[in-house]
Formats: sequence, C-alpha cells, structure tokens
Amino acid sequence: MRDKGPQLSELSKKSTEIGECRVPTLHSFIVLRKEHFGGYMFNPYVPPEIKLEQIRFKIATLCDGRCTLEEIKNIIGKDLEHSKEYIDVLVNSIINSFNSQFAVYWREEKLESPTDFRFLHGNPSNLKRDRQLSAPLFVIWEITGACNLRCKHCLSDSGKLHSNELNTLEAKKLIDTLEMMKVFNISFSGGEPLIRPDIFELLEYASQKRIGIDLLTNGALITKETIDRLENTNIFHLQVSIDGIGKTHDNFRGIKGSYERAVNAIKLLRDANYGVAISSAVTKQNIDEIPKIIDMADDLGAYSYKTTFFMPTGRGKDNVDDLILTPRDVKKFTFMMIEKKKEIGDKINISCETDYPWLVESTDKEIFNSLKTEDSSKIGCTAGNSSFYITPDGKITPCPFLRKFVAGDIRIKDVKEIWDNSPAFDIFRNITRGDLKGKCSGCKYLGISCYGGCRAAALAHTGDLYAEDPLCWKHIAQ
Repeated sequence: MRDKGPQLSELSKKSTEIGECRVPTLHSFIVLRKEHFGGYMFNPYVPPEIKLEQIRFKIATLCDGRCTLEEIKNIIGKDLEHSKEYIDVLVNSIINSFNSQFAVYWREEKLESPTDFRFLHGNPSNLKRDRQLSAPLFVIWEITGACNLRCKHCLSDSGKLHSNELNTLEAKKLIDTLEMMKVFNISFSGGEPLIRPDIFELLEYASQKRIGIDLLTNGALITKETIDRLENTNIFHLQVSIDGIGKTHDNFRGIKGSYERAVNAIKLLRDANYGVAISSAVTKQNIDEIPKIIDMADDLGAYSYKTTFFMPTGRGKDNVDDLILTPRDVKKFTFMMIEKKKEIGDKINISCETDYPWLVESTDKEIFNSLKTEDSSKIGCTAGNSSFYITPDGKITPCPFLRKFVAGDIRIKDVKEIWDNSPAFDIFRNITRGDLKGKCSGCKYLGISCYGGCRAAALAHTGDLYAEDPLCWKHIAQ
C-alpha cells in the first residue's frame, strides 16, 4: 500500500526501546480527542481512530514530552493505587500499543516546549447526553452533484452541477472547521468528485491537516495524469464502485464502456500502490453477479469489498420495480456472502455487516458473542451519532439517504453548533426500543446483535422512520 506523509518506515526507525528514564513522546501529527468515556487517539497515516478508556487516554496525554516513563508510572500509580508490578506492566503495555500505531517515539531528554494538547482535546462538557460524542468520527461529503454517469440507483439523482455548490473558499473553511472539531476522516464523494474543477486543490489542502481523507469514485476519470496529481495528497486508498460484470455494469451505469474504464482505473491505482476498495449497490438485477465481482476484486488486488442494498431514493425511485430487493433476496444474499467469505479467506476483506449475519443460526457461541453490541441499550446507527453527510450546497444531514432531515446549513450556522444541538440529530440520538414498530420492536436480537435495523430503509420503503426494517429476513429465517 502507498506510503506517504511521514514515511512509516522512517518512523519505525525512531527509537522505540523502553527505558525508565526515557521520555515517550507522541508525534506532532497525532490527534487526541477527549470524550466522556476517555477519548480517541488518531494517526491520519494509520487509520482508523483508536478508542481509549480513561486510564489509556490519560497515559496518552502524559506522552507530551514532559514526563519520563518512570514519572508517568508514578502518576498512574497514585491514581490507581495498585502494586508497582501491576503499574509497570499496565503502562508498558499501553505505551507499546501506541508504538504499534506509530504514535509515540522515545527521547533521551524532555522537550523544551512540550506538546500543547489543549488544541487536540474535544470539549464534551456541554453535551446534552452522556453518550453523545463531542464531534463525528467521520463525515461523507458530496463535494459536487455533477456526474459523468447516469446510474439507475443514484441516491441523489446526480448529473448536472448544482446551482449553489460551495465554492473553493467555503470548502476550505469547512475543512478547517472539521479539523478544529477533531473529525478524523472525510470521504469525498459525489456525484463524481473528480469532475469538480478544484478537487485536487481541496484534496491537497485537506492533506495539510491532521485528518484522514478518502476518495469515492466511479473510476471513469482515473488516468495516469490523475494519479500523478494524487501524489500531492495524503490519499492512501480509493473506493471504486462496480455494480456488475461487463454489460451489467454498463447498463446499470447508463454509459457504454464504463465497466472497462472502472477496471482500468483499478489497475492504474493498484500499479501506483494505492489501496483499492470496491463497492457494489446490490439490486435485483445484479445480486447473482456479486460472487463474480468478488472474484474480480481479488484478481485485481483490491484489499476490500463492501456492499450496500438498493434504496428507493433519488433516481432510484424511478427504477424501483427493476431494482428493489425482497427479504428473501437478502437472506439468499447473506448466505452467499458468508460462503464467499469462507472461500476467499483473508485475501480480501469482505464486509457482511449490512446483511444481517446474526440471523444465521450458529452453535458457535464465540461467533455469536463477537456480534454483540457494546451497549445493549443503544438503538440506531452512525447517522447523527458518530457521522454526518454534507450536501454540495452545505446542508448537513444524518446520512446520504436521510436528506429530508436537514440538521443545519453551514452557510448559516456553525458546524459545531449544528452537531451539538440540531433537533434533526436529536431524533436519531434518542430513538428507543419503544419507538420501533412491527417485528423490530420485540426482536430478540435488538440491543444484542442489532441496533434496530436501517431507519433510512424503513423511511424510504414505507414512509415511516420507525417502521420495521423492510429488508430484514428474520421472519423467514426458519
């Protein structure tokens, strides 16, 4: 995979040998963000973010260049009142885990000007609920509504440039704000993001920040020249969408030759050492071709393959009869994906998270327990809880499929204020078991393996945000 920024190979050469009198110090690009449970540590060159409980977060803040290892152990020892042997093992293991993320290096002497973590901290003290994050972990940004293809399923009916899209200055200001909030990752999407004339200027600008960036593309505009321009950014991997093999993809995308261009893009990116994730929107038309797409992804050297189910929004509303899935289709797809994952093994990461894998009865308790949620009382997904979506004209919504829930407009209100206090976000942060209807309300998996299904799917299919998930196949599981 492409190695950029402060080269990880160079970072690994910095001294990592533990010594009681040595000074463990976080690299300047590491971001710490305080939360009610402790906080997060983020290395933009080794994503994703790491969740830290209180004691681990405190040790991270003590790695500011002011404290030797021995002094850190003394501070933690006073807090925990455990034996010296216990504290030695605990602190050493935690700092070694930071080492594995290329987050910390060792100095012989203390820094004259220690790292100031005040800028790096979030501020959760004014939040209305204990579990509300001080900022999203990631955002998806539809940087333009313009697109060179005419996909049947397009959730935003992309095609023409929107009349009031954020200009370059506004976009840069938004990037600044997201960094200040300690958002860890921006996924630049569209439309087709590479159509936007200033896209490379924005990617280069974001690359100067302590924030991870991804690019989601249909691949049709990827050329050697494109890749040369990406060299000036901190993009390490891209996601290319493939929705069928050959003519199936071309028919789905509305442009002849789009499959060949997408495959060529993946080859160009692979040869330039970029990591490539391939994604597919699963529909009635392509469900049987998904195994072939996975084989193709493996052959092309993709590191990841993920799927989403068709949602009747945007242009998709005009093609419902041709594309919509039934719960029985989803059940078939789930078993197909599980078998394919067994066949492929570790060669490629296949995401089955949206396929209701917990409905597959298994006598292996370890597998079932691994699916359990951290908080059995939590209902809802990342939308409005740990992420949000930005439209081309600066509106903020919980997710791409929930556009009617406008949380705010960045041209009118501060993004942090929108995140903290938007009534639209509160809807999704306050969903309870009692709000859910139909089969979801009394499901035995609720709060154990499932967060309550997809609320966007419920709304898109039924018009009711709290209806049962229309794609869940629990009722035909037996």
